[in-house]
Amino acid sequence: MFVDIIIPCFNEDKNITQLVNSWLEIIERNLNFNVYFINNGSTDNTKQEIINNISLSNNKRLHIIDVPINKGYGFGLKQGINITNSDVLCWTHADLQIPAVDVEKIIQIYLQNTNTTKVIYKGKRKKRNFLDATFTKAMSVFGFILTGMYIKDINAQPKIFPRQLLDEIDNFPDDFSIDAHLLFRAKLKKYQINEVSSNFYNRINNEAKGGGSLKGKIKLSVATLKYLSNQSFKGK
Repeated sequence: MFVDIIIPCFNEDKNITQLVNSWLEIIERNLNFNVYFINNGSTDNTKQEIINNISLSNNKRLHIIDVPINKGYGFGLKQGINITNSDVLCWTHADLQIPAVDVEKIIQIYLQNTNTTKVIYKGKRKKRNFLDATFTKAMSVFGFILTGMYIKDINAQPKIFPRQLLDEIDNFPDDFSIDAHLLFRAKLKKYQINEVSSNFYNRINNEAKGGGSLKGKIKLSVATLKYLSNQSFKGK
């Protein structure tokens, strides 16, 4: 079963060499993996770094998709989804906080499941500080209040799911709410959501795009909960 891995990259130039090399090692031992790096409207040297490193790899299963203008994390993901065609999709971040080998591990667990037609696998972040864990827990609790469904660690990466899910849910948002949209809509469609623990490290290079700082965490949490409050889940 082939797997397409989609990785949006926005102003991640200092992470690209390590990111591409990590995935190169993985696809060399997983011939059914294709990796798509989305240059999501970066204003630094991300695009050229992706091009250079893919060229050096000489591997045709590493790809770049160029999105000239950043219109949001979700928008970048959707450009990758529209181009890929494998039966299994995976998306994850480019910030190196979750190692590529952990993403590989979760993909393999997904593929070993005898029934992958109605299941999503996602990461569960380990070794997080108290503040991060508190925000994550609070988002899950408020998500339950708004939707009647409890989902842990909504923004944890990666997300792995069958392409057929795209035929069952639509209207994916363009921002970071895309994670919540995928999980809550899938759960509404009776998909099972399985978690697998993954290491979670502090960001070293470039700036966080979502919930890195306290201000960022508040902004991401409010945006996600606002999105959920505008959706209709209960009673369906």
